[in-house]
Amino acid sequence: MSQIRRYLSSLMLMGLFSAISLPAQTTPPPVARVIAHRETRYGTTMVDNYFWLREKSNPEVIQYLEKENAYTDAMTKRQKPFEDALYNEILSHIKQTDLSVPVRRGDYFYYSRTEEGKQYPIQCRKKGSLDAKEEVLLDLNELGQGKKFVGLGAFVVSDDQNLLAYTIDYVGYRQFGLHVKDLRTGTTLPDTWNASTTLPGPQTTPPCF
Repeated sequence: MSQIRRYLSSLMLMGLFSAISLPAQTTPPPVARVIAHRETRYGTTMVDNYFWLREKSNPEVIQYLEKENAYTDAMTKRQKPFEDALYNEILSHIKQTDLSVPVRRGDYFYYSRTEEGKQYPIQCRKKGSLDAKEEVLLDLNELGQGKKFVGLGAFVVSDDQNLLAYTIDYVGYRQFGLHVKDLRTGTTLPDTWNASTTLPGPQTTPPCF
């Protein structure tokens, strides 16, 4: 749900610029330093003056982004009550505790569900019947504890339904890591690989399953 708030803040800032007069802007906007970065591709040289902002671990980049956030907060401060009201209105139309349509595969029914107050879905299955005991395969809320972001990419169960391969992004830049979980023991194997959202199939080397 915090993603909704970030989106609303961006909309507030854009709307605010079109609604206020320039003299009312008492907080000066931050200005990023210009550092020319040249790259030559296919015989054409391109100049990116803000290439340095890609350095996420650079203290100067972090400081600049903090200034941008502070500027956004200052410029949208008067709109905060409206933002809260709009957020609550959107949230009131979302069924926070919900269940996807179960999909049967072999002896199992696979589905995902969400719980009120939790930001991420929970991947589950039941064996034989929808009245059977639930088995939680992957809880993104647990995986996301202590992290600012968690995104699920691929989610593939082996043909014998004993292994689960999934990809997780913890930074929000589609930088996924591939993990394999043994569903018989609930243990995630220690080996991880860098991966895209898709998983290698049986015709690739090495295959996933």
